[in-house]
Amino acid sequence: MVYRLEGGSPPTAILLASNDHANSTESHGGGEGLYGGKGGDYGKAVAKVIANDPPGGLAEGGKVGGFKVVQSDQHQVVYGADKAGICKSFHE
Repeated sequence: MVYRLEGGSPPTAILLASNDHANSTESHGGGEGLYGGKGGDYGKAVAKVIANDPPGGLAEGGKVGGFKVVQSDQHQVVYGADKAGICKSFHE
């Protein structure tokens, strides 16, 4: 997923592109997980995670850095941003 970080405290993470198959296939039992189980919106959940703990940007153009890792019972989200505020997230 790709987000744009917009100023503010905390910043807003705007979803630009997604390949979100998790919200329709999540069927793990026990616990709410990162976005509330099956039918939840993973893209919105990740946007909240990013906005609450934004990655540090890089001083170097064209590269992504300042990576952070957030884990729930079923997922791990890794995200970072470039100096223009474009944030990329990866999950497993």
